[in-house]
Amino acid sequence: MTSPLEHDHRPPYVQVAEYLRRQIQSGVLGPGDQLPTSRELQEKFGIASATVQNAFRMLKAEGLTYGVQGRGSFVRRNDPETETGAGPEQAEGDAPSGTPPKAPTDDRYFRLSMEVEEMKHTITIMKRDMDTMLKTMKTVAAHIEMREQ
Repeated sequence: MTSPLEHDHRPPYVQVAEYLRRQIQSGVLGPGDQLPTSRELQEKFGIASATVQNAFRMLKAEGLTYGVQGRGSFVRRNDPETETGAGPEQAEGDAPSGTPPKAPTDDRYFRLSMEVEEMKHTITIMKRDMDTMLKTMKTVAAHIEMREQ
């Protein structure tokens, strides 16, 4: 791995996630901004695509970012009012400087697709957690049955 994290002994995906986290926390990447693409990060750090995807997953699990199928990963907004229910005036104000505002219908579609992707991710995590809890409950039940015999 090359600069700026080359002397770090943590796994590469953790280092890339930390790099992006600092970009977000410092304001270099603001709410609604798109993160660098997987290819850009691969070239910047000399890492594999799977490593970048693991870094993206880490940031998503922390609630800092979200992904939109076919569009990329974006910095999550902190203000719930700007995430949902924003009118066209707010949507135009959310556009990065120098970018022409989107048509209100395009912006609504984009926001809804982002929300759907976030919900899919949340449901996947919930399913995984429920599977883990079910396995734990079965293990406990079997242990109790053995003690009762």
